[in-house]
Amino acid sequence: MSTLSWEQGGVVNASHSGAGFGGPYGVYPSETVNIRIDKIAIPPPPDGWSVTIHVGLARVDAEAAEIGIMSVTKVGLGPDLTFDPWETAAYGQILGFTVGADARNGAMRGWWLWQLWEW
Repeated sequence: MSTLSWEQGGVVNASHSGAGFGGPYGVYPSETVNIRIDKIAIPPPPDGWSVTIHVGLARVDAEAAEIGIMSVTKVGLGPDLTFDPWETAAYGQILGFTVGADARNGAMRGWWLWQLWEW
C-alpha cells in the first residue's frame, strides 16, 4: 500500500499583451517555474518511492493559454528529460521539474502540485 509522505504546490501567472501587428512579441513560454525536490528524506533508489506531478489551468483571460511540464530530472538517467509538447502529468523517481506557462494577448493563472509516495 502506498503512503503519501509529502506534497507541495504553487501558482503560475503568465501574461502577454501585444499592440497589434508589429509587436511587441513575448518569449515562449511567458513564465517558467523550476522546482527542486529536496530538503526532505527520500528513500534511496532503486525503489520504495515515486513522485507524481500534475499541472492545470485555473483561469484564462487570454486569447490562448497553456501550462505544462517542460522537463523533469530523474534519478540516475543523466540529463533532464524534455517534453515536446509539454505534459500535464509525470510520474517516477523525479528529483526536480520545470513548469512552463504561456498566455497570448491576455493573462492566465495555472497551478502545479507534486506528491511523494512511499511504499
